[in-house]
Amino acid sequence: MIKPKNITWDNFWDVVNLKTSDFQKDFLPTNTVFMAQAYVNLKSGHPDSCFAICHNEEIVGFTKIEYVPKGLEPFDFSEDTYYLDALMIDEKHQGKGYGKLALMQILDFMKSKPWGDACSIKTACYDENSAAGRLYENFGFARTDGFISNRKGLRVYALS
Repeated sequence: MIKPKNITWDNFWDVVNLKTSDFQKDFLPTNTVFMAQAYVNLKSGHPDSCFAICHNEEIVGFTKIEYVPKGLEPFDFSEDTYYLDALMIDEKHQGKGYGKLALMQILDFMKSKPWGDACSIKTACYDENSAAGRLYENFGFARTDGFISNRKGLRVYALS
């Protein structure tokens, strides 16, 4: 069973020590960077949450979800949006279906609109990361012509 779990001091270092494959390192900052971004977003007044992804009680991955108000840089979305900023599964747990199961739960969480109404759900990935692109497309996301402005080649996907 896959479930998101709040990050606490009891599991903080387990989340920090999750690793991507060598190929994926070009596409994702570290989980520490994502957690720091979440802190800055919260201090700036817009909701952002990080969760450990657990299989039974073992931490196998990480996710970061945020509520992005219309026009907020660097996104500059045309409407209020729930944004999946990170979904990573530790390299030793990849290929077991955990990413798919986690994405189902993440989407259910965003569709519940925990931080208020939003018109869309979006994510982004690099064109070179074809495995992630296929995963998102299999869940109903469509590639857009948009890119995240401060990250060259980071394409926006919108849930249809």
